[in-house]
Amino acid sequence: MIQMTRLEINVKRLLTRCELIAKDDPHKDWKLEKYILSLDDMMNKLQTSPNKPSKDTMMGYMKRINFLKGVINAMKLSNPVERVVAAQLLSKNSVSTNNSASTNITTQIHQKTVAKYNRELRAELFHSNREANKDGVRQRLSSSNIKDEDLDAILKYNRNIQEKIAENMLSMTGTMKEHALAASAIIKKDIGTLEMSDKLTDVNAINLKKESLKLEEHTNSKWRCWVWLMIAFVLVVFFNMVLFMKVTRKKI
Repeated sequence: MIQMTRLEINVKRLLTRCELIAKDDPHKDWKLEKYILSLDDMMNKLQTSPNKPSKDTMMGYMKRINFLKGVINAMKLSNPVERVVAAQLLSKNSVSTNNSASTNITTQIHQKTVAKYNRELRAELFHSNREANKDGVRQRLSSSNIKDEDLDAILKYNRNIQEKIAENMLSMTGTMKEHALAASAIIKKDIGTLEMSDKLTDVNAINLKKESLKLEEHTNSKWRCWVWLMIAFVLVVFFNMVLFMKVTRKKI
């Protein structure tokens, strides 16, 4: 059997003390919640300890701590019905350890908690019924005056609602009109920009066509000049050849 460490002994002692406080009355001792927080820290240290106990033992400690947390959470609820339900849902059988003493005290805590919250619920219901009977008598005596006042209040409330609806509709109409005018101005501006772009495109196309024609004419004129120069050169060569042939014949 593995010997208990000092930390595990402290966990067992503090856990037993918390269970005794919960059995007595957790409302009377405000230290219970702080003790449970300390147990969480000690369990985290015990989990990382090299000499930690077996897995089943650790699970037993965790189940007992979770049971006490459930008691605290049920105690914090303000609604008596919710407290009774939370107490019924406390898992009294969750502590499945070999320690019969811890199982016995857990069962006692569960039974005492359920009985206590059931008594509180019955007292709350009895008190509510008595108050309801008293209020019923008072309401019957003053019902006629209250009806007239309620009717006036309802009419006034309806008028205020209608006025607010009308104001909201007028405001929404004005806002929609402003948005429509702004959108119309933006659309007109975009249309004007597109028309200007089309005009510039047409002007650029015409200028490009004119420049192309000029370039074509200039190219054609240069080509004609070269043709005429070549013809003149051929004629000059031809006449020179004829003269040269005549001169050579006379010498012979």
